[in-house]
Amino acid sequence: MCRLLVHNVCRLTKAQCETLLRLSLTKYHRAMMEPGEAVGAIGAQSISEPGTQMTLKTFHFAGVASMNVTLGVPRLKEIINAGKNISTPIITAALVCADDERSARIVKGRIEKTTLGEVAVHIKQVFARDQAYLSVKLDMAAIDALQLTIDARTVRHAILGAVGMPPRSIIKLLKEPHVLLNARRPDKLRILAPAKYKSATDSRSSMYFAMQSLKAALPSVIVQGIPTVNRAVINYEEGKDKKLHLLVEGYGLSDVMGIPGVDGLHTTSNHIIEVEKTLGIEAARFLIASEVSYIMSAYGIGIDRRHLMLLSDIMTFKGEVLGITRFGIAKMKESVLMLASFEKTTDHLFDAAVHSRTDAIVGVSECIIMGIPIAVGTGIFKLLRQVDQPALVKRLPLMEQYA
Repeated sequence: MCRLLVHNVCRLTKAQCETLLRLSLTKYHRAMMEPGEAVGAIGAQSISEPGTQMTLKTFHFAGVASMNVTLGVPRLKEIINAGKNISTPIITAALVCADDERSARIVKGRIEKTTLGEVAVHIKQVFARDQAYLSVKLDMAAIDALQLTIDARTVRHAILGAVGMPPRSIIKLLKEPHVLLNARRPDKLRILAPAKYKSATDSRSSMYFAMQSLKAALPSVIVQGIPTVNRAVINYEEGKDKKLHLLVEGYGLSDVMGIPGVDGLHTTSNHIIEVEKTLGIEAARFLIASEVSYIMSAYGIGIDRRHLMLLSDIMTFKGEVLGITRFGIAKMKESVLMLASFEKTTDHLFDAAVHSRTDAIVGVSECIIMGIPIAVGTGIFKLLRQVDQPALVKRLPLMEQYA
């Protein structure tokens, strides 16, 4: 039955199948590493050598307007160095309703940062006889068109919370009596200047400067969304299903996963340190290998996954992501001479001498420095040879010796 299936579908004969299996088995055995092979050097060469062919710095997402992600050598450097601040942090958020575009727009509005200046018709000063205040009117038509859940109460809550404002901003001085609502008009609110604001000696001048400072600071108040997110874009997945997902530019993976409508189980980020803090070290280990593979595949370069697994294991085996820098290698605490051979030679040697550290001289760098055979290849074992004991020669009598 199996022979007929192979013949009818693949049009292969029995001899061709046997030749294919024999060739596959031969290549499999040829690819196996011998004991003592320098797999680290081979893995480093297989990853770094194709990097000479990567010249582009950014790569454009297909079908997404103005959404660029850093690729090539700069992105590879970010991954290997385990940088905390990367150039283009992208969070890929899966949606619960991946087929409904309206639902995707609602979730997009919950994630994307929206400021008061973007949804307000005007923020103007009003000087009355008894008081001076700022009148804020919301553009409810634009809010409904963007499918946002913003009204005067949410704006008041955002102003009192001073979301996204610097520590010394005048918004921090506002209390509940300073922000007034109108029960009849859900799109309007009044904001009084705080009395503690002192920028001039005269009370009238102080009030005027407080009003000017409030008017300049209010448009920057974040009324909805995650403050660390710059923007979000709805994108279609490649394939037959054409499912929707969000590409979020910015930080805050845990906040995005907690947004209603986002499928947190299938949401990830390209920021390795953030993934480690949110999902754990195993997720960061998998992300390192997958990100390097994605970078290489964008340029048509294929790398065996075992080399990438070796790199990710070395960077995460201490329980945290350690970059291949002098700071990361110092945390590995492998060898004093290895640290000295990397960077800041005298500093590491003086520090080791002060703390009386010892070095077992087992690594490649330290063995080369000390002139000791490296424990790689044929040097991985020691040969013990049994020395033949010399036979005892029977001594002649003393008189016969001098005869």
